[in-house]
Amino acid sequence: MSSINRAIRRFVSKLRGKNKVIFFLVLLLICIIAVCLGIYGQFFYKYSETDPLMLGIHIGSKKTSADYANLKSNFSNLFTNELHVNSENVRVEKIETSQPLVYTGYSIQNEDESYYNVDIQLPVLNIDTEISQKINVEINEKFYNKATSIMRSGDDYTIYQVSYVAYVNQDAVSIAIKETSKYGNKPETVNIVTYNYSIPDEKEIDLEDLIELKEADKDDVQKNINDTIKTAYDNAHEISEQYGSTFERNPEDEMYKIEKTKSYFLTDDGYVYIVYTYGEKADTNEIDIVVF
Repeated sequence: MSSINRAIRRFVSKLRGKNKVIFFLVLLLICIIAVCLGIYGQFFYKYSETDPLMLGIHIGSKKTSADYANLKSNFSNLFTNELHVNSENVRVEKIETSQPLVYTGYSIQNEDESYYNVDIQLPVLNIDTEISQKINVEINEKFYNKATSIMRSGDDYTIYQVSYVAYVNQDAVSIAIKETSKYGNKPETVNIVTYNYSIPDEKEIDLEDLIELKEADKDDVQKNINDTIKTAYDNAHEISEQYGSTFERNPEDEMYKIEKTKSYFLTDDGYVYIVYTYGEKADTNEIDIVVF
């Protein structure tokens, strides 16, 4: 270290006149920038916990079991029909240049006291590629067409609600759509449909891609899923024995394998939600959530 100090002193001693002034001004400027960045990162940077170097890469900080439980309990509050972005420097060819990357493209709020109450907010992925257009068509066909069908059917009174939340993290766009349905006297059902899109690769993102992005171990994530489903199964089985029939999962179902998991998304602050819903197969609003 002393040799480095001597070299620095020799370098500075050789500076004369204007060059010496410039050197110290540059040094002072670097110090001021470093202090400003430190203050911004400590007190004002929204993602300081998950991106301490402010690189724009948010993979989520480690939390306690209680913290993760709190994230799960607040899950329903995520669906505010809004886009959350961790960086404004995302370069992409938009369909509608004046709109953000994801925006509410379809909104229906309609009620007939005898037949239905429909309230849907549907997102549009505002990226001009073939894959994103395909996603938009699928969203329209799945939810918009269902809403209009309900309003035309005249069957038992139906409550149908759809809301969403969207995130941009690095070059990944995640959209999660929550669908709630209640037909007549049947129990309420809930489904979560997600879409994950890579901007540079122009393709949908697999759960394994998000696991790799998070620098997580695939076996650990699978164990987390298995433990979550086993706990939910045991709780449901106990309730069934005490109070009668209830919805029971099958922990051996292939749907719980990472490769078979359909619903997952990455938040702007770097957490991956894996979601299992059962409303398409049974009359239930049960949801199982894994967060890592």
